[in-house]
Amino acid sequence: MKPHTLLAALGLGLGLGFAACQSDPIVYDGPAYVLFEDTALAMPVVPDEGRVFDVAVGFTTASDRDRHIVVDVVPNKTNAVEGYHFELLQRNVTIPAGRLTGRVQLRGLYANVDPEDSLAVTLRVVNADAQETLQPYGTEANVRLVKCVPLRIDDYVGDVRMRCTFPFSADQITTVMLKTERVDDTTLRLVAPFDPSHHLLLQFVEDPTDPFIRDIIVREQAAFTDLNYGEILCADVEGVASFYIPWDRAFILYLNMFVDGIGSFGTYYYMFQWVSPELAEAERNGLDTLY
Repeated sequence: MKPHTLLAALGLGLGLGFAACQSDPIVYDGPAYVLFEDTALAMPVVPDEGRVFDVAVGFTTASDRDRHIVVDVVPNKTNAVEGYHFELLQRNVTIPAGRLTGRVQLRGLYANVDPEDSLAVTLRVVNADAQETLQPYGTEANVRLVKCVPLRIDDYVGDVRMRCTFPFSADQITTVMLKTERVDDTTLRLVAPFDPSHHLLLQFVEDPTDPFIRDIIVREQAAFTDLNYGEILCADVEGVASFYIPWDRAFILYLNMFVDGIGSFGTYYYMFQWVSPELAEAERNGLDTLY
């Protein structure tokens, strides 16, 4: 859930706000502060470097004239390098008459950001119309840079190492080498993860509008056959998304194992990572190393 921000609480971007029980508008009637709408944000850094990231900044009250805000990078609170990891596309923001907010735009430089980097940019309002509007809170925004690697289903095809518990052991982690096959651009077949006669279909989700979405859909399907209960089914866990990690060529599954008409065995966690054919062969042969 997105936390409420000070700016939202003061009414920036809400206009006349919510209607009360008697349909009377609730309006902000306090001092004119300048604030960032959010003070902690995550910016996706994507291959399309024409894509920009907006950071909203503005006033808590409207004016009958245009107003101006100057925003800059705070060097001692920023470890991303301007011009190498990111670009601040403008430092001067104009808030038109009658409006509350304007936008500062940043662009991430995909080639220079590593997925494992811990990079952030802190922006600060350094000047605004009416100096008395500057307050010690809300005038800084920390923007974390997150490299979003596109989905390439072929990165997961071949040998994968699976770490899990159920149904192999109730009290220890088991490691198993498996094979995967490509079905289409977004679908992977996990070959015989639990018994030789059952394969699992995994649908990888990529949303161009939200690069942070990396879900995997596992629709209800047969997982394996149990001597006592017969066919065991598996499916997604409601409220807990399975997901993939493209820079590690890995994926995590949360599966509900159940018997149709009887009930659930429980929810189980499975971790998979692609490995090279040479390493997979060594592990299948019981070798700890290739050398």
